[in-house]
Amino acid sequence: MQRRAAAIYFVFFLVIGAGAYGLIQTAEEPTITMEGDAYTAGDTVTLNDRQFTVASADTGSGELSWVNESAVISTTIDNGSEVPVTDVRWEDQSARQEQTFEAGSTVQYNGSEYQVSINESAGAFTLTQTGDASVNETYAVGDTVNYQGNEATVTSVTSNAATIVWGGPYQLIVQTENATDPTQAVFVEQRDIGAMVQEDPALYNQTITQNGVEKVTYRANDTNVPVDEYFPPVERHTIAEGETLVYQGNETTVDAVTNESVELTRPGEQTNTISFSEGENFTVGGEQYFAHFQDNSSVLLEQTDERYDEYRAEENEIESYNDRIIGLWGIAELSLLAAILLLATAYLPVRG
Repeated sequence: MQRRAAAIYFVFFLVIGAGAYGLIQTAEEPTITMEGDAYTAGDTVTLNDRQFTVASADTGSGELSWVNESAVISTTIDNGSEVPVTDVRWEDQSARQEQTFEAGSTVQYNGSEYQVSINESAGAFTLTQTGDASVNETYAVGDTVNYQGNEATVTSVTSNAATIVWGGPYQLIVQTENATDPTQAVFVEQRDIGAMVQEDPALYNQTITQNGVEKVTYRANDTNVPVDEYFPPVERHTIAEGETLVYQGNETTVDAVTNESVELTRPGEQTNTISFSEGENFTVGGEQYFAHFQDNSSVLLEQTDERYDEYRAEENEIESYNDRIIGLWGIAELSLLAAILLLATAYLPVRG
């Protein structure tokens, strides 16, 4: 009798579990079916009267970009900071040394003759030793080149020539003497006197100090000469508010000088970006928009106040469906567990 009842309940729970499982298999999961113009990476879209490029759109997130062609690019240089000689340019600049390699020319490079070839699209140039094409060196913008004992930097590569620059650096010093509101600053050349002395064959390899004055010594006659007299004067270049200089290759205005820093500004293009992700709001010019991905690479971009309620209603359907599926899985699993326990207990040995 006990086993017969257990068998009946076993079948009962199996039927309930199978029914729940059957519903899981036959239920159709709802999806968001919003329609509209879909965009992929590279497409353009106008939002709130501004045209954007879809910079990326992939698996639920992406980015819009637009170029501000009338932007003001600002750079701040702190008082006392070091500025590479490659960053600044003005007339009669003495600390900056440069060499230009013209395309197709033959040049002397570190004691040998080389041919110059230029790959403008790659921003690089190649030096190939004359008579031995297997000996060649390629440099791109920003690379360091050992040229005639100098550590130079490639600053530009055009279709016609490549330019390398060495020298410096400078220290920027704000002129605060007798000024509570300074308007000027000075680029002061920084020198490695020890290295300069070692590189000069006319001098012994180190300086000496006599009566508090640093001096160099001639190898020829052991004569001592003050460092400041032997080497050219340290370059000092003053800039003032409203003046211009070439900074990092661009004509730049000294916009403001303070005790702490110098601010440089220039007109230029600036790329601005806005990120978006599935169902999240983002703002363009005061208007709110949201994104919906139709697949992994195409996205709808809609105004929030026009279509977000539609989007949320379909999301709620999906959430409700998922909740029901979780409940059915619970019924199926519990029914199976109950059936197994009933069957196991029914066949336990009985005393007597």
